[in-house]
Amino acid sequence: MRAFAYFILLMLVSLLLSALLNHPLYGLLQESMSKGPHKLINTVAKLIAIPGFILILRHFAIDNRRGLGYGLARPAFLRDLLWGWLSGLSILLLLSAGLLLFGVRSIDFPAEAWLPLLLKTTLVALIGGLLIGFIEETFFRGGLFGAIRRDHGFVVTMLLSSLFYAGLHFIDPPPLAGAEAQAWYSGLLILSGAFSQFAEWRIFDSFVALFGLGVFFAVVRERTGNIAYCIGLHAGFVFVIKIARKFSDLNPDSAFSFMVGSYDGMIGYLSAAGLLIHTLLVYRFWRRPKATHVCTE
Repeated sequence: MRAFAYFILLMLVSLLLSALLNHPLYGLLQESMSKGPHKLINTVAKLIAIPGFILILRHFAIDNRRGLGYGLARPAFLRDLLWGWLSGLSILLLLSAGLLLFGVRSIDFPAEAWLPLLLKTTLVALIGGLLIGFIEETFFRGGLFGAIRRDHGFVVTMLLSSLFYAGLHFIDPPPLAGAEAQAWYSGLLILSGAFSQFAEWRIFDSFVALFGLGVFFAVVRERTGNIAYCIGLHAGFVFVIKIARKFSDLNPDSAFSFMVGSYDGMIGYLSAAGLLIHTLLVYRFWRRPKATHVCTE
């Protein structure tokens, strides 16, 4: 499990360095920031992690197109990305319809000036979904999955990569108040509370859903041999979630409110159950693409 340990170490070192740099960085950026220094921790840590990520790729000899899951020729890659996006769109539309049907969410559409808002939200959701899909899938199903897969079988790789994927979503640096927020060690204080959610039962349903999503992506990655379909799926999921959250509200009084978790008001036990069924079907019936589709550059 060397690769998994390297990624855990990369995450911890990046967060620690980000915490140490937090106070001086916030001092420089304070005038342009509307939120507190806690919002810098994760963002700066991701930037710090980039060189370490590249070193891990080189260490495991996957610092190439094929190793990162970009081995398909461009036409085939774009085709898989499109089909993945349409699949992600369909899956999340079904989830959204289920949440509306059970009264977990209710439509909240503006009576006036709705068309400009819809167009803007759609464009932002499309671009944001693609950016998130490319960045996160390159890291998780590209580098992380590829590195672990070199030394382990699919089941171990699937479980470890999915656990890492789900866990990162709940590292949440809390804000500080009073004099502590101005101290040179404020970043360390913020970081000390960043993992507090892992001790709270309320995140369990969202964690299960994100773990299941990681498993689904891992199965697709293994079956296709690349990350094009994963990128499309991820982008399609984000696209629907952003629009659904913009034009619908949670109904906490619903008898079925337990179906969604506190993470984003969309995923939870219902999405986890649906993904489990879909993952089993994909694993059972989906076939690998022909080798002739793979780019040999």
